[in-house]
Parts: sequence; structure tokens; C-alpha cells
Amino acid sequence: MTRWLEQALDGAVSRVATIAAQTADFPHITERQIWRTTSDGVWTGGFWAGLLWLSHERTGQQTTLDQAQHFTDRLLVRADDVRNHDLGFMFYPSAIKGWERTGNARYRDAALAAADALARQFNAQGGFIPGWGFFGGAEWSGLVLIDTLMNLPLLVWAAGHGGNDKLMDVVRRHVATALRHQLRANGSVCHMFRFDPATGAPAGPDTYQGLAPDSSWARGQAWAMTGLAILAQMTGVGTYREASERVAGYFLDHLPDDGVPAWDFTAEGPREPKDSSAAAIASYGLQKLHQVTGARRYLDSAARLLQALATTCANRSGTGGLLLHATADLPHGLGIDESTMYGDYYYLKSLMLLRATAPQSYD
Repeated sequence: MTRWLEQALDGAVSRVATIAAQTADFPHITERQIWRTTSDGVWTGGFWAGLLWLSHERTGQQTTLDQAQHFTDRLLVRADDVRNHDLGFMFYPSAIKGWERTGNARYRDAALAAADALARQFNAQGGFIPGWGFFGGAEWSGLVLIDTLMNLPLLVWAAGHGGNDKLMDVVRRHVATALRHQLRANGSVCHMFRFDPATGAPAGPDTYQGLAPDSSWARGQAWAMTGLAILAQMTGVGTYREASERVAGYFLDHLPDDGVPAWDFTAEGPREPKDSSAAAIASYGLQKLHQVTGARRYLDSAARLLQALATTCANRSGTGGLLLHATADLPHGLGIDESTMYGDYYYLKSLMLLRATAPQSYD
């Protein structure tokens, strides 16, 4: 086992234990490296439960298992959210992982219910799931977020575990809409696209967390690459793989020398805040692309991203998350040069996947 990878894993798991000892509710993002927590998990609670499941997978500690079950149990009441496009984020890392590790039927049933709730939000006229939820309600009914691609694997999983046959139609139609309107010719993606919710007529690109409607928000690139790669692996659809490779190409071609992107690729410069969470998510997506395509370059790129994060962003202080230097939402002044629960989750998840895939290959 290579030293940096094993040390990064040990440091990440140790940090999970520290966070668990310091917080009674769901960690969301940090402010001055102190976790801001929520009682219901907002849209990131699944990542905290998921971190605990991952940590238990590595350590086998009973305390961590108890914590993973506790926080997963607290999320189950959210399975019937009907204005929440983030149900995949909430229930895949928590309930599905918990069911896989324990066989608890309540977790499986909650994930199936969440998939049904997500599918019921589908706008048949426009062919999309609205990006409403944490950021907005009915006024967002015509907005499609690139992030939603990461929530669709919940529907694919449910379709294979007794869910409604119509779930896959929702997946196919939403992805087709996203690829038609959000994926650009150069492989970049727009964060949001507006539609008339009544007619489904397209109105044009927009953004909420990126620099501009025509910019390339780094985390949006990572969400798109990874969501499409996971969907390609789960469904075998070549169009999804091809689209993920295009997005990956843009992401990798625009990385700075230190391997950690600025919060928006269009805004990249020496004074722009970094987004370590985008690199962590992308490292996982690149490993999924390696699994789908067999192309070693994706695995090598993922390892380089992870080593850059372990070297320059891993948190070695007494407070905060696993990764420093993430940017949650620069336009709205939230979580700038901080830690984020999603960045931390994908960092540990990606480290563990690299260790399982090629433990002797990187130094």
C-alpha cells in the first residue's frame, strides 16, 4: 500500500470520528471551520450518514455503526418529500448503503419511497425534474439543475429493486433534456436551465452558484461527469458514457497546475477561491469512468486529484472537515474557503475506491 493513500485514509477516518464527537446534528458546511448543523439534514444529511457508513466499513467499530444507523434513521421521515430534487443525495449514501450493510428492510423501503417521491416531481411537458428543494420552492418549478443528474441513480436502483416501471422513463427523459440544453459543445455545462413549467418550452441558461449563465461552475462539471458515469455503469447506455467523457475532458483540460480547481473554471485566477469539493467529486467520477471504459488514464487522473487533495487540502487541525479550501456558494457568500459535507463524503468514498481498485499502483 502506498504511503500517501494509506495516510490519507487514516486521516479522513480519524476526522470523521472527531466530527461525530463534536456534533449532535447533521453537519452541513463550516463557518470559520466550525460546523453549521441542521436538525433535518437539509440536502446534505445523506452525506453525513454516508461518511459514517464508509468509516464503519473501514474500521468495523461498533460506535461508528451505531452513529450511522442513528443518523440514517433520522432521515427516513424525509422519504416522502415531494419538492426535493436531492432525494438521491439523501437516500443513496444513507438508506441504500445501510440496507446493503445491515439488511434492514426499513432502509430499503425508505429508499424505494424516496425514489417514488422523486419520480412524482417529474414535469412531463418539459421532460425534467425541477431543481427545487433546499434553495427554493414553487418559484423554481421551471428550473433544471445539473446537480439532478447525481440524484437519478436512486431511480435506477429502485427500478431494479421492485420500483415502478416508469422510473426508468423519468431517468431517460431527464437525461435527454439535460444533455440537449445543458451540455455545451466544448464539454462544459451550464449550472441551470430555465423552462416554462406549464408548457415545457425552453427559456435559456442560468446559474445560481456559478459565475454566470455561460460560465463553467467547477462543482457543476463534477456533478455532471460523475452522475453520467454512474448512470452509464448502471444502465449500459453509451450516450451517457460519451457525455461523461466529454465533461471529464473539459474538467481535466482546465485544471490548474496544483490540481485543485477554482470555484468556477471561467473565474480561474490566483485570487479566486478554490473548490476542493469539486476535485473530490470529480475524482470519484473519473474512477467510475475507468470502470465503465477500462481506460487507465481516468484512474491515473483520479489518483492525481486525490493526491493533490491529500497534499494541499487535507485538514490536520482540530476543527472543521476532512477537506479544507472548498467553496459552497460564492455568489451568496456561503462556505468560502471552508469544508463541505459533500466534499468530505466524496473524498473518503473516492479514497476507499482507489484503495480497493489499485492499492499498489500509486506512490
